[in-house]
Amino acid sequence: MGRSIRYSRPKTTAPQTLVDFLCARFPYLARDAWQHHGLRGHLSVTRKSFVNTVLDPVSYFLEQNDEIHFNPPRELEPAVDEHIAILHEDESIIVCVKNGNLPVAEGGRYSLNTLAGLLQRRCSEPPFQDAHAEGTSTAAPTSKAFHPVHRLDKETSGLVVLAKDPEAARCLSRQFEQQSEVLSSRLSSCLETSVESGQCKSLSLSDFDEIVSANKMIKKSYIAVLTGIAKENVTFVVCDYVGLLYEKLHLSGMDTSKHVKLKRLKMTCFSSAEFNSTHHSARPACSRVSILGSSESLGLSVARVDIITGRTHQIRLHCAQLGYPVLGDKLYMTTTPGLYGGCCAVPDDAYLERVRSVDGLLWEQAQLRVRRQLLHSFMLSFDHPVSSERMDFLANPRDWFLRDVAQLRTPTLSSTAGRQIAGGEVGRTESLGELLERALKRLSTS
Repeated sequence: MGRSIRYSRPKTTAPQTLVDFLCARFPYLARDAWQHHGLRGHLSVTRKSFVNTVLDPVSYFLEQNDEIHFNPPRELEPAVDEHIAILHEDESIIVCVKNGNLPVAEGGRYSLNTLAGLLQRRCSEPPFQDAHAEGTSTAAPTSKAFHPVHRLDKETSGLVVLAKDPEAARCLSRQFEQQSEVLSSRLSSCLETSVESGQCKSLSLSDFDEIVSANKMIKKSYIAVLTGIAKENVTFVVCDYVGLLYEKLHLSGMDTSKHVKLKRLKMTCFSSAEFNSTHHSARPACSRVSILGSSESLGLSVARVDIITGRTHQIRLHCAQLGYPVLGDKLYMTTTPGLYGGCCAVPDDAYLERVRSVDGLLWEQAQLRVRRQLLHSFMLSFDHPVSSERMDFLANPRDWFLRDVAQLRTPTLSSTAGRQIAGGEVGRTESLGELLERALKRLSTS
C-alpha cells in the first residue's frame, strides 16, 4: 500500500533533488533515512513527460508534474500498539476503540501500520480475534478495504467508526460534513463575525449549549487529563480562530526559524484582535471545557471537552490556551499556567526529539512518565448508513489512559497537598486512576 505525490515547484524556487524535496516536505525522516529508502528501492519517480521510471531517484532533479512513489516494507514503519476493542460490527460498518499509539489512516511515516490496515489484515485471515483485540468479528474473511470517515490523532485514543464499503463511507461522510456545515453556520451567526474587521464576539455557555444541542446528527465528546489544578465544576468556553502558526509568525514579521520544518503541522490560536483577512488558514473554532475533577497532589485535572467545530488540534490548542495543556502533549504547551492566553508550540527539534523518544514525557510533580497525550474520544453517536438506526457508543477512558502511564515512584506530599479521597485516608497521595474514577463518577451523575 504505497503512497504517491505529484511534484509541483514554484517558478521562483531553485531545482530540487528528490531527497532535498523529501527532507523539506516530510521532515519526520532524516536525510540519511530518505537516502537509504532510495538505495533500497522504496522510492521511485515516474517522469510525466516520458512516462517512464527514473533509474537513480536519489540524485535525480525533479521536474514539474513528476510523480513520486514511496513504498517501504511494513517492517520499516514505526511499531504501533495493535490493541483495539471492537464494540460493533455489521456488513456496513465497524466501531472500534483504538489506543493512543495507532494512526487511523495512512499519513507521515505510517502506511500499513494503521487502524484501517490492522483491520484489513485481521479480516483477511479467520478468526478475527487475537491477543490484541477485544471482541470478535463475525464477518467472513474479506479483502475489502476499511474506509475511515473521521480521524483521531495517532496519540488520541477512543471511538472510531469505519465503513466497509464505498456507499456506507459516502453516507457517513455526508453526516459528518453536513454536521460541520450546520454547526459552523450556527457558530458564525452567533458570533456575528464582521467581514470588514474579522472581530468575534464572545460566546456564552447558553449560546454554546443551544448550538450543540440543535439538530445534531453526529455527537462526539472527549475526556482529557490536563496539567494544572483547575477549579472543579467550572466550565470554560473558548472561542477564537485556529490557523497555521507559521502563517501567523510570517505575516507578523516574527522569527520563524524554529518552526519551518513542521510549518504544515503546527497550529495556533488567533484572537479576534489578531485575526485579519490575510490569515488565509484561520477559521473560527469553539470548545467547551468542563472540569470534572482536580488533584492538588498530582497537579492534574480531568475535563470533558465538547466542540462545535473540528479544527486541526483544536482541543489541544484550546486547553493550552486556557493554561491547562493536555498531559503528555509533545507539541503544545502554555507560557501562562492556569491563566488564559499562553498557548504555544515547542520548537521543531524539541518536538521531533520527543516523538522519537520511547520514554514519553515526565510529569515531575506526580512522578508520572506519560507516553502520549491523554485525550480520549469517549462518546460517539450517528445514524447507521443503511438502516438509519441511531447508534450510540461510550468508551471509558480510564484503562486506555493508564496503560500509557508509568508511576516512577510515589511523589512526596507537601504540607498543603494532602486531601481526603473517597475510600482513602487523609494525606495519602491520590493516584491518577482514583482521580479518573472520581471525575468519571461525576460525569455519570451529571
